[in-house]
Amino acid sequence: MKTFINITTALVFLLSIHSNAQVFQDQLDEIYLGSAKVELNDFILLNSEISNSDRFKFRKALRTARNGQDSLVFTSDEYRLALTEVEYLKLIRRTANQSSDSTEFVTKLSAQMPSLKDIIESDVSYTNLYEAVRPTTFYGRIEALPDVL
Repeated sequence: MKTFINITTALVFLLSIHSNAQVFQDQLDEIYLGSAKVELNDFILLNSEISNSDRFKFRKALRTARNGQDSLVFTSDEYRLALTEVEYLKLIRRTANQSSDSTEFVTKLSAQMPSLKDIIESDVSYTNLYEAVRPTTFYGRIEALPDVL
């Protein structure tokens, strides 16, 4: 008889646990799994730093970049791009020197970095970057000279 009572008590206990679990499962909210677009772009930070400075000097920036050996990283869900800061500064200076206006600068820069083409062409900061960088290049200084003839 004691065995029958123990078995009955155990069954009632297990059924109560099972029924509580069912009630708890019914109260849970739905969870949606998806992918959020994650981007990390050091290039834009450097571009804004260059554009916001009054008198940007490439020699000084290259010297500090060589000493620091920093790298710029663009990371998104699709790909990852990393360049050293020295390479990027040289690329900007060379592209600005070869370009006659900001649209040509954006086109040439996007051709040099095809993985960032969509970002370069859609971001307005690259036109501001050209305006800040062009006077410090060789042809920019020549254009700034007064016409003698």
